[in-house]
Amino acid sequence: MAFDEVEAELRRHPKIRDCVVTEVRIDRSRDMVVAYVETTERIEPAEVRDFLTSPRLRISDVPRAVIRVNKLPRTKSGRIDRESLPQPPVQPGRLAGLKVPGNLYGDSTFWALILFPTVIFGLLAYLMTDVIWPGSTDLSIVPQPYAFLFNVLYIIECLAFGLGIGFLIMGRKPLLRVGRPRGLTTLTHLAIVWLLISWWLQDNSYRLTAKTDWNSQAWLVYVFNVTLMGAAAVVAVFATRNRLRD
Repeated sequence: MAFDEVEAELRRHPKIRDCVVTEVRIDRSRDMVVAYVETTERIEPAEVRDFLTSPRLRISDVPRAVIRVNKLPRTKSGRIDRESLPQPPVQPGRLAGLKVPGNLYGDSTFWALILFPTVIFGLLAYLMTDVIWPGSTDLSIVPQPYAFLFNVLYIIECLAFGLGIGFLIMGRKPLLRVGRPRGLTTLTHLAIVWLLISWWLQDNSYRLTAKTDWNSQAWLVYVFNVTLMGAAAVVAVFATRNRLRD
């Protein structure tokens, strides 16, 4: 993304009067993109962060630092004097109090928050399986090591269900930061949730359905198989679509 596009987004903020986004050399081998903002009133770095990580911008387009200045330096002709801009302290990601959010899969806070519902709901799913589907996990006639392998599979399915519930609770905001349209982001959020939670529901339902019970088989195919294919297609569109531009 060109810097002028980021500047245009920053100027949309009601407290930002003017700004400039530029690349600053912080050591011999590293450059860093910095946004200098001239504001009409006090503005918190977190407010700038949230604004920049709206669906208009991808995380990769967000400047590594935002520095507030009382007045942007200008040349005699009125143009911004980039050479007179203050040099930022060398602490990427935390300059001027701004911590640039990590990406969806590298944000340790996100995964720490999602771990709790994954474990809790995964455990509940494991305990409730034989209550909802009596006999679906009966492995009394299955020889080893296959009985052990199936038990491992049941645990994985339950954890996937718990992860799906956790992603339902925590996943929308990280997906919005990717920069896709809100409608597509919502569909993708729900598609990922369904791709995760459906295995617990699907596998237990299939195990108790007779192969010649065509009514139940057809119902299961359309409820699970068809919707899973659709969910995968939504995720594929989300992953390959260009970000929304104004």
